[in-house]
Formats: sequence, C-alpha cells, structure tokens
Amino acid sequence: MTDRDQTFATNLEYYKSFYYVALWGTITAAADALCLTQPTVTNAIQKLEEQLGCTLFLRTRRGMTLTAEGRVLWNRVEPACRLLLTGERELRLMRQLEGGSLSIASTEMSFRTYVLPAMARFSRDHPSVKVRFSSAPLTDTILDLLRSGEIDLAILHAPFQAGERFRAREIGVIEECFIAGPKYAFLARETREVPELLRYPFISVPQGSSTYQYASGVFQRYGLDYEPDLEVATSELVIQSVRSGLGLAMLPWQRVREEVARGELFRIPTHEPPMERKAYVITHRDIPLSPAARAFVEHYLPDAKKEAESETASEPARRPSPGGRGKGERHADSQ
Repeated sequence: MTDRDQTFATNLEYYKSFYYVALWGTITAAADALCLTQPTVTNAIQKLEEQLGCTLFLRTRRGMTLTAEGRVLWNRVEPACRLLLTGERELRLMRQLEGGSLSIASTEMSFRTYVLPAMARFSRDHPSVKVRFSSAPLTDTILDLLRSGEIDLAILHAPFQAGERFRAREIGVIEECFIAGPKYAFLARETREVPELLRYPFISVPQGSSTYQYASGVFQRYGLDYEPDLEVATSELVIQSVRSGLGLAMLPWQRVREEVARGELFRIPTHEPPMERKAYVITHRDIPLSPAARAFVEHYLPDAKKEAESETASEPARRPSPGGRGKGERHADSQ
C-alpha cells in the first residue's frame, strides 16, 4: 500500500488537542494555548479515543497523564507537530528579516540585564520586525515554551537543567550579594560568615526560580537548608520587602546597586568568594532560528567567550568556592 492509498482515520484537529494536552498536562492549559474552551478540548480527546479504540490519558486530580497507548501515539505526534510549527514559522517569515517576528522569553532579571538593552538596539535597527516578549519567574516554564516551539529563544541565568534538546551559549555573568534594609543595616558594618545570616528572616523569589536555586546551593555548601520566611513574585517585591524591614535577601548586585548607592539598601559583606552566575541564550537544537532570531543572537547579544578571549592573560584567577559549584550550575555549564 502506498501513501496515496492511506487516509487519516480521524480529524487532524483532534491530534492538535492531544498534542497540547500531553504537552501541558491539563485540559485548562491546553485550552488556553489553543484559544479554545475546555469542553471543546475535552470533546476532541474523547472523540480521538473513541475513534482509535483506546484510552490515551489517565485523569487525575493533578491533571492528565499519558497511558501506555498514549505514549506510543505521543512519540509520533510530537515530532510531527514540532515540524509543523517550524514550517509555519519559516513560511510566516518567508526567510526575510524585515517584516518578520521575534519571540523571546526570560526571567525578570535576565530581561533587565540582557534582553531590554539588546531589544532596544534591535528595534531601532529593525523597526518593522514584530518583537514579542514573555516573562516568567520559573525557568522550567520558560524552557517549556522553548520546547513547544512557542518562542524562538530564551535567556536565563544558571542554575538550570536544559537537557539535550537545547543549545546554550554563555553571554555574561552577574554577581549575587546579600542585602539588608535600614532595620538590619548593622549587619553591613563588618564582614559576616554566611551561616550567621540565617539567624535572620530571609525573603526570596519563588522556589523553582534560578535565583532561589542558586541561594539554596550557597547555603547547602555549609550544610544548611535554605527556607525563606517570605516568598514574593518578583525581585522588585523582594527589594520592597527588604526595604520595609521584613528580612534579608540574596539578589544580583546589578539589580540593587542603585538602591545601595542611595542608602536605601545595604550590601552585607561576607567571607564567601565572589558569588557569580552565568547567563545563557538558549535555543532549540531541532528548530532552525528564524532570520530575525539569528540576527538578534549573533549581533545584539554579548558573547562571553569572545569577550574572555580579548582579556589579558595576566588576569588573576578567582578562588573557587568551598565545595565547588552548586549542582544546578554544573548543569548549565555542561551545555
């Protein structure tokens, strides 16, 4: 039997619903991604199961989990949908930079440090390119967007675990520091031991963010658990909370240096070696970059390796941290 003799046994729209439910794990998220109602997506899954004669998902309180039959179908549908997404993107841009689009996602800190300056220059040089930016506090959420082909590239700080499907290129480094507000300003008067700081309340962005993971790794080197007393959504809310005297925090120096200069926040010196985190631009290995995305990556983002090669060989090496790097950062550096 040739390909011309075969026909699809079911509606291709049902496979589209299957793809997004399996990708996101819930009917609600799939419906949002497809801009459909939840009953419409539920009905598509039921019709697909009826026509294929098997159960594709297990319904649980936490969401939808693929059955053995569902995993078999997913192994074929997922690469096919990924190819279709790539084809749509290539046709939409028609291999022309001008008039195309660029889709980026990053965390708040990565946006402030790298995306915003580069985006300003890119938009000035290419005003007809439509730029779409998405922000999320959790690195896994951003990597899911890249994995599904919904964005062209992501910009993240270590630590993160990208996986084999992604290509990561270093674009810079930020330095973390401990900060306090006026209530705890006395801690900034002398150099402190890191374990000493856990005697005081701590404020953090959500668990699952790279900032939270990095801070946890710092304290783990001393055999301590990092359990913040208060978690807030953004670094701006962390700063406001610290300024109000609710506790201490670890944040990038680039984010707080203006507040420190104005005397609103205080940097707490510690005996910890420089706490540096690398930043990466991340792309999907199996999805070709659009002309706009390629231009943005190659000409508007810094290249840390090239910059390092231009530095003098006499620059002293930094003393390694006790116990080596955190587990998460090794993941990022191995990409």
